[in-house]
Amino acid sequence: MRTTETGANRSPRRLRAASGYRIAHASTLALAIGFATPAFAQISEGPAANAQAPNGQPADQADTPAQNAIPASDDQLGDVVVTARRVAERLQDIPASVAAVTGDQVTRMNSLADIQSMVSGVTFRAIGPIPAVGIRGYGNRPTAGFSSNTTVGIFQDGVFIAPTLVTQINRVDSGRVEVAKGPQSILYGRSSFTGAINIVSNDPSKDFSGYVDAGYGGSSVYGEDLWHVRGAVSVPLTNTLAIRVFGLREKRDGFSYDPVTNFRGLGYDRKIGRVRLLWEPSDSVAIRLTGTIIRDNNPQGTVHSGRNNAPLGALPLFANPTSAASRNSLVFGKDVWTGTFATPNSNRTRGEQVTLDARFQTPIGELASLTDYQKSKSELLLSLDLTRLGFARGDTPYNERRFSQELRLSNTDGPVSYLLGAYLLHVTSNQSGGKIPDLTTPFAAFGPGALLYDLRGIRAIFQPSYTKNEAYAFFGQAGYDFTDKLNLTVGLRRGRDEISGTTGTFFGLLSGALIPATPTTYRRVAFDSTTGSANLSYKVAPDVIAYASFARGDSPAGLNAGGAALITYGQQKVDAYELGLKSQLLNRHLQLNVAVFDNEYKNLQIAQNIFINGALTTLIQNAGAARGRGVDLDAVGVLSSNFRVGVQYTYVDSKLTRYTVPAAPAPQVDFTGIPLVRSPKHTLNGSITYTQPIGPGRFQFTAEESYQSSYTNDYQGSPAGFAYPGIPGQLAAGTTTSQVLALFRTPGYAVTNLNASYTFGPWELSGFVRNVFNKQYIGSVVAFDTVTYPNESPGEPRTFEASLKFSF
Repeated sequence: MRTTETGANRSPRRLRAASGYRIAHASTLALAIGFATPAFAQISEGPAANAQAPNGQPADQADTPAQNAIPASDDQLGDVVVTARRVAERLQDIPASVAAVTGDQVTRMNSLADIQSMVSGVTFRAIGPIPAVGIRGYGNRPTAGFSSNTTVGIFQDGVFIAPTLVTQINRVDSGRVEVAKGPQSILYGRSSFTGAINIVSNDPSKDFSGYVDAGYGGSSVYGEDLWHVRGAVSVPLTNTLAIRVFGLREKRDGFSYDPVTNFRGLGYDRKIGRVRLLWEPSDSVAIRLTGTIIRDNNPQGTVHSGRNNAPLGALPLFANPTSAASRNSLVFGKDVWTGTFATPNSNRTRGEQVTLDARFQTPIGELASLTDYQKSKSELLLSLDLTRLGFARGDTPYNERRFSQELRLSNTDGPVSYLLGAYLLHVTSNQSGGKIPDLTTPFAAFGPGALLYDLRGIRAIFQPSYTKNEAYAFFGQAGYDFTDKLNLTVGLRRGRDEISGTTGTFFGLLSGALIPATPTTYRRVAFDSTTGSANLSYKVAPDVIAYASFARGDSPAGLNAGGAALITYGQQKVDAYELGLKSQLLNRHLQLNVAVFDNEYKNLQIAQNIFINGALTTLIQNAGAARGRGVDLDAVGVLSSNFRVGVQYTYVDSKLTRYTVPAAPAPQVDFTGIPLVRSPKHTLNGSITYTQPIGPGRFQFTAEESYQSSYTNDYQGSPAGFAYPGIPGQLAAGTTTSQVLALFRTPGYAVTNLNASYTFGPWELSGFVRNVFNKQYIGSVVAFDTVTYPNESPGEPRTFEASLKFSF
């Protein structure tokens, strides 16, 4: 492994291994680099600090970037060391777009969704128990059961995390969050179509150490309380063996609230525990064994705010359109946080994980083995219609088990570097939900007075499914230093996905019997994929790097569920081009990174909610073509020994360039020119930090502003009662593009956050206020058709907390 000296005498050779990050934001997060001095104290605890050096020594004992990194001082920017490319290296030396969130910023993240206010160009939308995460203009929803069908892969210490555990995983003893923009298919596979997020957790220390942290707070709405208690302790058991134990207990009442029933949503009730053993019997061997348990209940709290109108009607979901009482049951709250929950909501998540990470230094390079087993269960229970009449209640249990094995051999000594790897993923999942029980309420679509109820005795819908996914891949990449300044790195990955399973739709009768609405269908398909990348970088000056990159990414084809079981969708592909410049100027008083990018998509997988035989079904089909073009800017400046400022900005012009949907009998509905879903054109994060020694300690205050412009949500191709082309019942004749697409645009919003801390000796007193001005905004929208009102998830109200931490 080649290491990189920092400062004027730094060697021009950069670590090359595992450079799956082929993109260009070069987004060295301002808050992480210059703002919080505790950020560097965190680095020594994570696996990044113990990454293996070329001579087999742990990185914190060898001549590595972690050792040579220049720490932040009062009047200079410091270095941030990351392992985003599977080796420890200075963030500014990476010729690609990688951002790092470290220190106090990580501990203040209630969930991984907070990453969008810390890294520009990233979106994180809550859509049921499985979020839709996007980078640079595209973030479609994953399909339950198909683990590869995500647009942004979420990893912890290099392990692909089950979708149901994504929102909690950053709370598991995390020391750093790394974000890579652009296709990451070479190293991270086809789950990382537009990018990857890797959470780096903390290692045991070689000394007895730890901390205890407790906090209490609340919000501006309905007397809500929140609190947390967490702690960790590292104990050296022998000279070569150490253990770290972490525990977290935290609870939030929920800021979405029904003042009539006192039911709440959008809170959490978490219990997380982790134990990690680190065994280093020699300088050439490091073995980590980690066990994690997660328990959470974070109920959905969607509302009808009246801010997003249905273009063809105004009706609650599952209401009887022929009933006046049903139509009039739609009401809006006094603010975005006031909900109508006739029944309590819950979203219970259980997760267990065991990981074995073994690293061996050999004469031909480092051999790494990463073995992981995960078991997760989620049960979402919520009111679907959001009215006092309670037409429909959804119950969606989802169970998943996954096993993965990765082997890598890498060598970075000399002018030629290489990495070879093999990967196996086995996933089984079943979903007994899609269930809408007890629809006996008058005026419901399936209640008394409705045709289906009175004539056929139907009171519930079930959509069970079982899926097995086998994924295999072989990958490799090689880099060559033409000179001390010029390097070319290329990569290639060949993979195969085999998907099989059953699905169907059943009606539940008043008698308790089940009758098939669509027959149970067994499906089995296989898909092959080849992806590649190339990166050319040139060191213009000791602290200035220019680079150009190309990466091809794809997501596997797949199968729809329920009534759409016989409709498959093809692979989606992206060709990503990028030019970037990363620099530190004015004697480390200014850091300026800029990149321009062009993502050209083919056969983009587009998800819609539709009704098939009365059952709400997610249907995925391929668009013809799309693109996302834009620019990333990241600037950090030291104004004085007390003040630092930072700005991150991403502009993305993303839209469909070819996609039409046939209406019956005519005309076609043309989606061409429509923006990609959940893709704000502008995202901006800015901050200013003031630091001042006071008495025996140090005071720090940070003000942050985060802005996202407006964006559209899922495309709707069918009025209520009609299905999608290819399924009996098509778009109504005469349906226009504006009726289908002038739909559910989420307005833009800006949020202000304040953070303060005072550190003295082993104690730290800290506090924060998020959404200082109590801005009302909608964070995400789930639309079902063009007639019924969508379900909206409100953004967090003004929220505050004070904490006290003791370290030892």
